[in-house]
Amino acid sequence: MSDSAPKATIAVLERNRVVGQRIARVMSAAAGMQDVPVAGDPAELRARLSERPLLLGCDAADLDLALEWAAERYPSMHLIVWTSGSTDAVLQAALKEPRLSSIVGWPSFASMPRPWEIALAVRRILKPLALPPRLADLLSWGATIVKWRPRTSEDRDRTVGEVAHWAERAGAPARVAERLAALAHELLMNAMYDAPVDGRGRPRYTHDRRSDIVLEENEIPTLRLGSDGAHIALQAHDPFGGLRRHHVFEGITRGLSARGADAARAAVLDTSRGGAGLGMLKIYAAGAVLVIDVSPTSSTLVTSFWDLDVNPREFRSLPASIHFFERSTTPAAETLERTGW
Repeated sequence: MSDSAPKATIAVLERNRVVGQRIARVMSAAAGMQDVPVAGDPAELRARLSERPLLLGCDAADLDLALEWAAERYPSMHLIVWTSGSTDAVLQAALKEPRLSSIVGWPSFASMPRPWEIALAVRRILKPLALPPRLADLLSWGATIVKWRPRTSEDRDRTVGEVAHWAERAGAPARVAERLAALAHELLMNAMYDAPVDGRGRPRYTHDRRSDIVLEENEIPTLRLGSDGAHIALQAHDPFGGLRRHHVFEGITRGLSARGADAARAAVLDTSRGGAGLGMLKIYAAGAVLVIDVSPTSSTLVTSFWDLDVNPREFRSLPASIHFFERSTTPAAETLERTGW
């Protein structure tokens, strides 16, 4: 490579070159056909990086090195990390490093991490001012979407029952349909009780999550269930945008640290947000992929994806993905948007 050749702002550190090239093609397409070099040797990759790289994708085996680069060498660099093993260590790292926004669980039966996840992460990181994609955009063409807008506690319970019905219609086994219904209940409890705030930003309904409520028109959440025949997705939207990154990763990591320890179970429960701390671990563990997209003070989207071809027993052994994106209007986000492509 010539010393005068332009340096890359996006790169892949992957010791399996075939996998790395596949991932790089997806990242390049999502980034407007930018050059995305691939290397298994960190020194070789560093030689091809610009002084201010925007994005590095790597396996969890190289997590420590990627975190060192982000902290000490490249303050502008965001991280996408994939793993076919446990995500616990990467989640702990994401709690401390906000530029680690995407943890991609790589199913053992797949030849590479899910391409649509890689593409989504690249687009949302490089275009932080863009609106999040619609649920239909994240499923294959021809998908069917069912929508609910529950206003009361009775509406919520009716919606949960209908989610189970439509999940079975989509081909989900009865056990999976029940889990989707339980997830719908958790998502709606957060959207209806935890999310609404008054004009001063004070919670309106978190004081008693067991009480019956009737939401104002501008407080009503939207729940969507979508399926393309191969995947099924459940998405909750609230019009407040109050969920923050630390709520998500603190809730998940607290739950993981106390998992299997009955004595510590009470410490997991985050009563400051009506129980959402424990609920966040439930939401993360419920599906194969969790995508959270927040526009502060105006919108929170929480979407869980399931693979209909994976049986429930196999599902329990697969690493779950999580992506957290925040639609920011800060000067730093505007700079990233301009330099993306």
